[in-house]
Amino acid sequence: METIRQVAIAGLDAEETLPPALAEAFAARGKRIHARKGQMLIAQGSEASDVYLIESGRVNISVFSANGRETILRDMGPGRLFGELAAIDGGPRSANVTVIEDAVLVLISAAAFRSFLVEVPGAGFWMSAQLVSRVRNLSDKSVELASQPVAARLVSELLRIAAATGHDDDRAEIARMPTHADLAARIGTHREAVTRELRQLARDGLVVQTGRKLVVVSRAGLAALHERLAR
Repeated sequence: METIRQVAIAGLDAEETLPPALAEAFAARGKRIHARKGQMLIAQGSEASDVYLIESGRVNISVFSANGRETILRDMGPGRLFGELAAIDGGPRSANVTVIEDAVLVLISAAAFRSFLVEVPGAGFWMSAQLVSRVRNLSDKSVELASQPVAARLVSELLRIAAATGHDDDRAEIARMPTHADLAARIGTHREAVTRELRQLARDGLVVQTGRKLVVVSRAGLAALHERLAR
């Protein structure tokens, strides 16, 4: 199996990449496929149950409400697994998965994935830890959506994206910033509101945006602003 490129991608959650030994055991049970940008790999509510490991490229995970509004839950890049919920419980797909950067993936059946969790040392515990991380992440986002104004939700998302760059400096440079529409889908609002709030952050000297690049001038400053907005 090829070595998975572990890169920091704006918007990734805090889940860990599959360790090399587990990735090798996973790949031995499946087949490698290629997917193009824009391709939907999983449709919310469908009955498919395959599990995927991303070797390169990235996907986003989203859900649609009854009124058709899309909410982006997370982006996933190299080393991440997706599709495991349906494989574990046999239920329908809980979300849509769409390729947002040409990808190479390893696909295994639900039965093969369950065998992987039982037979490969450490696989079951690793998967449990990732599911716990995912529940915590979604719980935090649910609280934000229910109780915080748009400005606070945007600042929180920017802090998450800045953390995903992998640097500990107060200043953070995000080379590939999500579009305003994508940010809106992440925080449950509309594009115009994101544009308005980003302009205000720029006027306050907390961010500088040039094209797709966004510089967070001070993460500490953003965190302090979030604390005030979220009260």
